[in-house]
Amino acid sequence: MSYASSETLADEDSLSRDSEPAQNHPASAPGVLSLLWRTLLLGSEPYAIIRAGEKPGRRGFVIILVILGLVVLAQVIGFGLGELTAPRLAPLQSLLYNAAVNLPWYAEQVQINPTFATQFQQGYIAGWEALRIVLGYPTVIATGGTIVLVILATLVNWFGFAVLAHWIGRWYGSQARFGQTLGVLALAYAPLLLRMIEIAPGAVAPTALIFMLMLATKFQALKTVHGLGSIATLFVLLAPYVIVLVVLAVALLNGGAYGLAQHSTINQALQIQQFLNQ
Repeated sequence: MSYASSETLADEDSLSRDSEPAQNHPASAPGVLSLLWRTLLLGSEPYAIIRAGEKPGRRGFVIILVILGLVVLAQVIGFGLGELTAPRLAPLQSLLYNAAVNLPWYAEQVQINPTFATQFQQGYIAGWEALRIVLGYPTVIATGGTIVLVILATLVNWFGFAVLAHWIGRWYGSQARFGQTLGVLALAYAPLLLRMIEIAPGAVAPTALIFMLMLATKFQALKTVHGLGSIATLFVLLAPYVIVLVVLAVALLNGGAYGLAQHSTINQALQIQQFLNQ
């Protein structure tokens, strides 16, 4: 073999070694925000990426935290902007309170009941807080309650729905792991990001639209992770809601029956009926 051919073979070996890393190391996975954006566009690719990735359940938890973090941030900023732009009710609140405490009726009530002043002040503040909430004014109580409710409801709904949907999907013959179901379904909560429009004072995200979009994203997520047909996927999607409604109905009926049984008249009637049946 000639020296030139040896150099050619060496160059080919070098090129093949240089090309191996590009073939063996795939491109890095998209970031969370990119996946959420593609999900909002109703694409199916993000679900497949999470399903095929490493530790999909852990990544799904990160996705849920990112969604909740963005929604909470929008709520806090919206509260701050609302505080700056909303008309001031504090002067009117103070004026009416001073007028009320200077009435002869107030002095008489304080003489009769020494704790009346404290009770009246607490009730007056609570009443104005409720009025602000009804009128749509930004309040710490309303904003804080909304944030806590969104966080708890989303986490419980995500995990509970994943458990039921995974169990039903496995019953249909799916081979998906629970971590895959958990991770893929996390993307289905991307429509919650529409609540970020509430960063603008007075803006309210349409709950019905968010719910309908989440049904669509959950359908795509379940179809991707379990690989079932459209009819079977639709059943897997709707069955958890039906199960929860049935459990709630049974609990309410049993609770109502228990409450009625505690009534003295109804309790006596039940005892008489039991006696007659003996």
